[in-house]
Amino acid sequence: MKLRVSWLPGDDRLRGRCHCGAQAEAIEPVAMWEWLLAHPDHPAEGPATPDPAAILPRPPAHLR
Repeated sequence: MKLRVSWLPGDDRLRGRCHCGAQAEAIEPVAMWEWLLAHPDHPAEGPATPDPAAILPRPPAHLR
């Protein structure tokens, strides 16, 4: 079984990908892993819905 959790750069969100192809985003690592390990019973919408109005800030000057 292949599961993957990736950190989204510039944010505190995590993106999880299940081996079945389902993807979800969450802020809490525990919630993300619980969602992934609940296969095949994980909800399609994921463990938590990120704030849709979240705009990523510009990176610091030393990273541009």
